[in-house]
Amino acid sequence: MGSEDFLDTLPTPLSQQARQFFAIWQRWRGERRLPQRSDLSLGDLGALAHSCLLLNIRSADEIRMENVGRTIIEKMGFDLTGMNYLDLTSKDNRHWRAHLTIAQAAQPCGVLIYYWLRFPDGAVLPVEFTGAPLYEDGAAEPSLILCCATGLADTANRKQPLDPDSYVEGDGMRFIDIGYGVPPLVPAERQEPRPVQ
Repeated sequence: MGSEDFLDTLPTPLSQQARQFFAIWQRWRGERRLPQRSDLSLGDLGALAHSCLLLNIRSADEIRMENVGRTIIEKMGFDLTGMNYLDLTSKDNRHWRAHLTIAQAAQPCGVLIYYWLRFPDGAVLPVEFTGAPLYEDGAAEPSLILCCATGLADTANRKQPLDPDSYVEGDGMRFIDIGYGVPPLVPAERQEPRPVQ
């Protein structure tokens, strides 16, 4: 399936940046099930590379953030590289976020989440967080998810870091079918996930 055909299967509305992200991911994948880490080229992402990060799923308790883009670091006010992605959410949400992230890689499928990020002065920044899975080179199961937080560059003149409470939990999360279905989970309703088929 070519990039344009693939993009026609994606849900709408998606921002132009999110569609660009999925088009690049599709080019890396080609005719294979998923791309591999070695296919990932930050140069291909252009300006999007500055708002991307790579999640490395090591266990249900450890999802490390790698290759964190500089725009994310600037907006957060600290470098997320090497941190556990699950530490960015509340204690009550941690287990559920891990389930959703692992299910996304195992299916495999894409994801879309909206965050309403806040600055200390009360200004709000809507962010569309998109993601798609990859294989670690030579692995039989996907354990990586490349994510892109589009919209962050819209506040380039703001030097304040974001309010940490505003990225604890996103809204409107949905899985995106990339050709293999979606997990039998409703992201907005916490429940124990059934095994991925």
